[in-house]
Amino acid sequence: MIMPGMIKVIHAFHAPESAIASSLTAYLLGGSSLQLILGPLSDHYGRRPVMLIGSGLFFCCTIAIAMSNNINQFLIARFFQGMGLCFIGTIGYATIQEIFSEMDAVRLIAVMTSVAIIAPLIGPLLGAILIYYTNWRIIYVLISIFAIIAFWGLKYFMPETVTDKLTLSCKTVLYNYRDLLTNITFMSGSMAVAVLTIPCLAWIALAPVILIKVAKLSVISYGIWQIPIFGAAIIGAWILRHMTTKLSLPTIIIIGAACSTISLIITGLIPWWFASTNYIGLLPGLILYFLSMSIIATPLNRLIIFATSVGKGTSSALLSMILMLIQAAGIEIANVIYVSHNNIIFGMYCLLAGILFICILPWTKTQTNARIT
Repeated sequence: MIMPGMIKVIHAFHAPESAIASSLTAYLLGGSSLQLILGPLSDHYGRRPVMLIGSGLFFCCTIAIAMSNNINQFLIARFFQGMGLCFIGTIGYATIQEIFSEMDAVRLIAVMTSVAIIAPLIGPLLGAILIYYTNWRIIYVLISIFAIIAFWGLKYFMPETVTDKLTLSCKTVLYNYRDLLTNITFMSGSMAVAVLTIPCLAWIALAPVILIKVAKLSVISYGIWQIPIFGAAIIGAWILRHMTTKLSLPTIIIIGAACSTISLIITGLIPWWFASTNYIGLLPGLILYFLSMSIIATPLNRLIIFATSVGKGTSSALLSMILMLIQAAGIEIANVIYVSHNNIIFGMYCLLAGILFICILPWTKTQTNARIT
């Protein structure tokens, strides 16, 4: 919701254009800051109480953003708000994985993804409408209201999945993280997912610059152009749900990887036939990419987390931290290379991420097949 309003945020605070992407980077870095301790804490104290603390933290920091008076306060508050993101990746999805069997968990997360993608689907358009008629601070007031509703829902309906609580000691925690860091399947899979999602985050971070600043579109047009891109992600989640009834997870991953690689090749090549500032050349590849990413991400996450006997809270914590650190670095690199406002360079950056992904993935596939056998 805030991305179409970031142009007005930097104007209000007299900040540089680079702060638009940096706001998302700050959010992701905040999301990676608590990961390593949240996993062990939730394995010891339980998922539910830790999740409630995270929800409360998100609410407080969202209010702080609405009250910020300069770009530094805004970015710092975004960092702490991002800490609330830790709890979703580390605890929320770990809870789902623990409650349901393999295919049931994949199907349910596919449904959850379809619902969750509605946010980035309608968020930019709704944010654009709010920016057009009101102040950008209203967006964070609205999000804080949603955060209160989320806290209430978690408090009264979230189950506790940790029945045999693990011992919390520095020695045990370090031993578990050592096992994860030396697990080839876990590490290669985590890096593959992180690299695959870089074009997605880079587009979200830079779309206001590409569409509003460079292409001179209105904030409403910006929101409308996001619909086919995030709509493709919803279709991909729907396709995944049906694929799980007929195909194994390794097969789904192979199909998703092939489609993702082809889509990023298209993203890298088509812009060469357009002007360097024409955004149309990016859209075909990005639309196919968002669809493909929805197909492969959930099955790959499932196999990564269950590639080790370490507690799922701890596994999810390290996975989430790796994802967010690599994603944050990817966004900042995209931010630097797009200083020239050249969409050909942005497309080639996406292509490079696709090549790197397809080079890392076979390590995960080989190890995964060995474990499944």
